[in-house]
Amino acid sequence: MANDWILALEQNQDLSVAHGSAADVAAALRRGAELRVYMITETFEETIYFQQTYVGEGEEFCGLMSHHHSYDHRGAPADQPYFSLFKYGTSGRYDHIKWMFGKKIYDESKAYPYEVYRWFVDDRYRVVYEHDAAGERLSGDLEELKELVRTGRTIRVGIRQLDGLVSDDSDGPAHLSFLATMQPIVRDGHVLSNCDLVLIGPPKWPYTFAGDGVHLAMMRPSTSGEFVSYVVRPGELPFERQLPRRAMQWLVAERS
Repeated sequence: MANDWILALEQNQDLSVAHGSAADVAAALRRGAELRVYMITETFEETIYFQQTYVGEGEEFCGLMSHHHSYDHRGAPADQPYFSLFKYGTSGRYDHIKWMFGKKIYDESKAYPYEVYRWFVDDRYRVVYEHDAAGERLSGDLEELKELVRTGRTIRVGIRQLDGLVSDDSDGPAHLSFLATMQPIVRDGHVLSNCDLVLIGPPKWPYTFAGDGVHLAMMRPSTSGEFVSYVVRPGELPFERQLPRRAMQWLVAERS
């Protein structure tokens, strides 16, 4: 069976490059590619599947896990499952917030010397339609996007200047964040899609989850440029409803 996941970058424990480059990963992510990383600790191996990606200028990129469900806490079984929110990049540091029942928050972020970091990309997406924040067409074909929804194709959305969305500040570093979608809808002449849970950072790069703040969002972007978005800081319920606007790309998977 063919492997669609291509090794784009391998880093040694000291973060030196053994294969590929961060630029290779960033270039693939700008095309909407999905991202995974394989790592080795002293006790286990793991591969992380990222539900969300960030790609900025040059070699800037990271992968975000917006709804990892954890079962252990600091070496012991947890009393209840809980959310773990992660951000991984090439620096050897990861951001990690644990959000437990009862509004308990733990910042577990740290630098960790994994034995190896292997960054894989699945570069199978094509931009079908792109629009600005007002919903005006920039390129592509909205009618084609609608037909792809009707035929069950896998749709992905890339949002420009996602970080800063909560404060409606789009003046941070230029970037794209690509999100998995789970429920594309054709309605009132537009395509909308319910997304996986989404992590939204401040309008800066780099940022940390704890020091700079991060929000968790339930959102439904639309080709009109508008979101229905409910946002919350981890542990600080209730959610706040917002209706921001951003420029977006809508992509289709060219193979299963």
